[in-house]
Amino acid sequence: MGKIVSALAFIAGLALGVVGGAALLAYAYQAAGLYPPDDATIKFIARERGWLRDDV
Repeated sequence: MGKIVSALAFIAGLALGVVGGAALLAYAYQAAGLYPPDDATIKFIARERGWLRDDV
């Protein structure tokens, strides 16, 4: 019985650690400005550089 409880606790801790680690990594990427830009940001940069015309 004790081994089953220990195994379940390990699996729960592992899942919590993976989810928490992914969230922390995503937050760190966003805070550092390394997250991929969204479509509006890409269009804004392209428009500013003259790569995108609005009349098309």
